[in-house]
Amino acid sequence: MPILKGREGEFKAFAHLPTALVSHILPIFEVVATANGPIKDAYRFVNQVRESAPADLRIAVDVRHLSDPTEGVRLPLRDIAYDLAAWGIPMLPVLHLYDTEARLADVRLAADLHSGHTILRLGSDNRGPDDGEAEEALDRLQNEIGLTIEHCHLVLDVSEVRSERDLTRVEPVVRKCASWARRYPWRSITVAAGAMPQSISHLPVHRPTALRRWDLQLWQRVQDLGIQYADYGIAHPGIAGAAWRPMPSLRYSDDEVWWIYRWPQVTADRHAMYDLCKELVASDHWPIQGRDFSWGDHQIAARADGVGGPGNAANWRAWTTSHHLAQVMDQLGRSGRR
Repeated sequence: MPILKGREGEFKAFAHLPTALVSHILPIFEVVATANGPIKDAYRFVNQVRESAPADLRIAVDVRHLSDPTEGVRLPLRDIAYDLAAWGIPMLPVLHLYDTEARLADVRLAADLHSGHTILRLGSDNRGPDDGEAEEALDRLQNEIGLTIEHCHLVLDVSEVRSERDLTRVEPVVRKCASWARRYPWRSITVAAGAMPQSISHLPVHRPTALRRWDLQLWQRVQDLGIQYADYGIAHPGIAGAAWRPMPSLRYSDDEVWWIYRWPQVTADRHAMYDLCKELVASDHWPIQGRDFSWGDHQIAARADGVGGPGNAANWRAWTTSHHLAQVMDQLGRSGRR
């Protein structure tokens, strides 16, 4: 259950998701807020989904970053739900304990338009999931939006985990919340975390740097609870500002780490991305399947051969998001949890 920002790179990766993986992935897309306002942001999001979502892919939609419109009668989650229903694209609305009555009403409408299923996401950027708060809120959610627990996926979102200390802090929280959650017949229970730093600009250039996938380690520590896995892909859990002409870079997932490649643009006659990709393809963490491992790996291998344009930040994010999805599904398959 990858939690992804609704941006060009992420959508491009999903446009090339293999059919065999569609039924195993339920992405949560966070609609990105811009200066255009929530209604235009919702409209843009729907168009991105319509252009890129593979057939039969269910998506979950979280509008937590969007503000409420100050005028007019249109509402972003309702617009998204109606438009996706018209295009035959199934969606699950995401709700939070702190949602207003108006937003909960939108969740109910969106769920009724689609499968009737929802996702309850516990936790936020600045606080972890709290089973006590959730217990107190269940009756209200059931009364106000007709929440049916059997039709609701529960996500325990601990947000950022970046160290052994973070793991030590959040593991008891996850275990406590999971113990509470198992008293109810949730459709699924998932733990979500993110370990990518907000910026990689401090990392060295011209050599790959390993960053530990602490989010995966958290799930490995608690998988005895029988709960499912979610992460933030190759991104930080928070909303990052747009970089101005970022240095050519790739965030490449391996079994235990990400390999961060940063290659500065030295000459004008040859783009650094070609040399970066050549270095990656020659490394010992290049998959045995090579370019056939994912669409993203095929794109990286092509650049290593000097084929195709060097791409831009959205392309680089798409290539490594595609690889990351394949890497996670491969790991879950090896663990017997896919």
